[in-house]
Order: sequence, then C-alpha cells, then structure tokens
Amino acid sequence: MVATTARDGLPRGAWALVAVRFLLYLGMQAAYFIGVIGTLTYRLGADTVTLAVSVGVLAAAVVAGNAVGGILLDRRGPRAHTAVTLGATVAVSLAFQVVELSAAAVLALGAAFSFSMGLNYLFLSAYPAYLTADADELKRVNAFMSVASYASVAAGPALGGAVALFLPSERVFLVAAILALAAAVAARPLMGACATGAVGQAPVAGSDPKTVSPDGGPAASADGAAVAGRHAAVDGTAAAAGGDATFVDAARLVVLAPSLALLFWVGLLSYAGYGAFDPLESLFYRDVLKVDIAWMGWLSSAAGVGSVVGSVLALRLPRRYVNVRTLMLLIALEGAACILYVGTPYVACALAGQLLLGVAFGSITPIQSTLVQLHTPLAVMGRVNSIMNAGFNGAGVLPLVAAPALAGAFGVQGVLVGASCFVLLVPLVCLVALKDRIRQIVEEERGGLRSRNIMHEEKL
Repeated sequence: MVATTARDGLPRGAWALVAVRFLLYLGMQAAYFIGVIGTLTYRLGADTVTLAVSVGVLAAAVVAGNAVGGILLDRRGPRAHTAVTLGATVAVSLAFQVVELSAAAVLALGAAFSFSMGLNYLFLSAYPAYLTADADELKRVNAFMSVASYASVAAGPALGGAVALFLPSERVFLVAAILALAAAVAARPLMGACATGAVGQAPVAGSDPKTVSPDGGPAASADGAAVAGRHAAVDGTAAAAGGDATFVDAARLVVLAPSLALLFWVGLLSYAGYGAFDPLESLFYRDVLKVDIAWMGWLSSAAGVGSVVGSVLALRLPRRYVNVRTLMLLIALEGAACILYVGTPYVACALAGQLLLGVAFGSITPIQSTLVQLHTPLAVMGRVNSIMNAGFNGAGVLPLVAAPALAGAFGVQGVLVGASCFVLLVPLVCLVALKDRIRQIVEEERGGLRSRNIMHEEKL
C-alpha cells in the first residue's frame, strides 16, 4: 500500500481520526441525553408514552443520518461527509439556543441532532478502512477509536451534568457546537490521509467491479477460475461492489456473507432487548433510584470509564481471538452487566453495573468494527455499515411500542430486568444453536481471512 505506518503501529492519519471522533462525540454525549431526554423528562414532565414516541423518532433520525452518511461517504468521499457532519452539528446546536422550549420543539431539534449523530457514526465504523486494509492495523485503529469514543462517553455526560447544574439544560448544546468547530481543525490532516490510505485497496466508485470478491479480496479471474465455497453464492453482489453499487447490493452482501449475516442478526436481536432502556432509563433514575437530573450524567460517565478500560483490553487482545465467538461472549457479559445495573434500587449497584456494562461495550465495538471492515469491500463500506447500524437502531425501536404498556403492568424496573435477561440469553442461545457455523467462521478467521487489500492477504 501507499499508506505509511508509524512506529506506533498505526497508519498515517489515525491520530487525526481519533481526535475528530473524540471531539465531535464528546459534544454529542454532553448534549444528547441531558439536552433532549433530560429536558423532556425533568423540565417538560414527559410521561412514558411521550418518551417512548420521542425515543422512536430520535432513533429513526439516527438511522436516517447513518443511511445518508453512508451514501455520501461512498459516492462523494470523506471530505464531503466530514463537512456535512460538522456543519449539521453546529447548526442544530445553535438552533437550540433561540427556540422557545416545548415538547414539539425539543423533539424536532432533537431529531435533527440525532440525524447529525447518525452522520457522525461513520467516523467510527467506516473511516478506519480508508486508512489501511491491514488486519492488525485495523484492530489497533479500531481499539483506539473505541478508547476515544468511550472517553467521550465518560467525560461528555459529566460535562453536560456540570453545565446543567448551573445553566438551563439547552445550554449543553453550546458545548457540542464549540467542540464540533475544534473537530474541524483536526479534520484537515485526516482528509489527506484518507485519500492516501485508500490507494491499493478495493476499487472505489468508477472502477472495475469485477475485481472485488464478496469478502473484499480479489475476485476470480476472467478465465473461469471459480470462487470457492461460500463465495459462489454472492458473486452477483460482489460484482456490484464498484461504482454502481446500491443499498440493495450492500444489503444482499450483509445477508449472504455468513460472517456479516451472523454479526448482523446477533447484534440486531441484542439491540432489540437493549432498546427497552431508552424510554424507561430516565424514569428508572427518577422513580427507582430517586436521583436528580445530574445523575443521568454521572452514571453515564461511569459507563464511559468502563468502556475506556474495555477498549484498552481489546487493544491488547491477540488477533486470533478477534472473531465472532469472542464477540458473542462479550454481548452475553453485557447482558449480565445490565442485570446488575437495573436489578436493585441502590445507586452503588447501578454504578457497578454501569462500569461493567462499559467494559463489555468498550470491548465489543472495536472487535465488531474490525470484523465488519475486513469482510466488506471499501466501495460499499459506508453502505454496509449503514445497513448494520440501521438494523441495530431499528431493532432498538421495536420495544418502544410495548415499553409503556409493559411498564404499566410490571413496573419500570421489571421491564428493564427482563430486557437485560434477553440481552444475556440471545448470544448464549446462538452459541449453542449455531455452534457448527460459528466454528467454521472462526476457523476461517483464524486460518486466513481475506483482506480488502487486493495486493496481499492477512493472516489472523
């Protein structure tokens, strides 16, 4: 490849990408939970139905932002995507300062802010693939990106909580605007690194689509050499991985490539359980833990601290353990942590649960991102990640329909404990029911998963 690797084992532009993600996500974490959900709950007195509808709208906006961002990234490249993301974040944050607060206004601006959050997620899920196709470098970049993301989760809500102690809750969006402007400065060196790092990888828009295989490696030659085994079923999708690829082509790749399909469905089911937290979590703080609005920031920060620890642990994880089996065990740990988090009315237990939940989250993100990036051609990297994220966020919306009724029947805490058990059981059941398929995928990943780099293969 043309991209250079520094002595720290990271490709050129990695630290700039980490800085952009940290600054932008820090502002979003400072503003979103307190500025939108907290304002609706504490200042406007929203009930469970209002919160459920609101969270559904916000989640749909995230999905829409992620989808638009994926198309923009694939078709126009990192420069255009970065400019739109930063501009949207600043514009919406400033709009919060001039509108009169009402449930409708907060929801509308919250949806616009959520749209910008969806745009932002591509920095984490897709941009590392623009810097390198080397499997070991990808693992390291994704781990550092997770450290930055969860450092933002730790510091952002605490920063927002501090602002909310002394100023009206909408002022937290000023923090998001200032940090987005700082991220624009860090983005300048990133753009050149993205252009250099993409050289030598899978074809991008306008190139020959026949040179890319379903998993992003070299396709069979025109003289009739067959693509072995599981690759044969997705030849048509692979052929569309060039400039004419559509969301349908990317969706077919996700469904038909075994590793991507497993990553998608396990994540979707787990997020379906975790989705019950969104409309009920603030009520859990208010009615079960009986704490004030600032604690929404403090407890979320505890999860951020744990997530930083989890990301550092993932950084040191031997590459042979970067596989779907490890990922599912970590999702099960996430479910167990959720039970500790919401299982008692004690703040100390909630704090411990948030810390452990953070460790699981922090480990899951870089492993999941690395696996998706290694199995996906660069030409559809944005759209495949958008489809993954749309599935996860969409699954999180489904429990919103039933959450208010279930909370009325079983109580807020009862619903949250049940949802936590679901998150715990899904990966464990899959490990047993799909053990042969999982074993085959893990063997492939350890024995010679193809890299997207068309020049060579990387051994896991």
